[in-house]
Amino acid sequence: MAGFAIAELARGAVETIGYIQTIEVAPDRRKQGIARELLRRIEDSARAAAARAMWLHVHAENAPAIHLYESNGYLREGREEDYYAPGHAALIYGKPLNQSRRIS
Repeated sequence: MAGFAIAELARGAVETIGYIQTIEVAPDRRKQGIARELLRRIEDSARAAAARAMWLHVHAENAPAIHLYESNGYLREGREEDYYAPGHAALIYGKPLNQSRRIS
């Protein structure tokens, strides 16, 4: 297995929002476009389910993941201190799927 992704959809009364739990790629398979393809498939599935947007948390020091998300249109929406453990912050990113406005 080269990699996997876990995402979920939250269906509310008015809209559906997707959340990316994780995208993991085997160390010896990185830099081959696998994470980008997994991200594309997550977004396509969310669009097919009429999701308005995707959002996620990413470790503030995970530069490769941050680059992946930013290069695919995700916008930084905030920061959550001590999200992973004391002293390990998460950045919060979001991407509208069917609209051009930011999510909050």
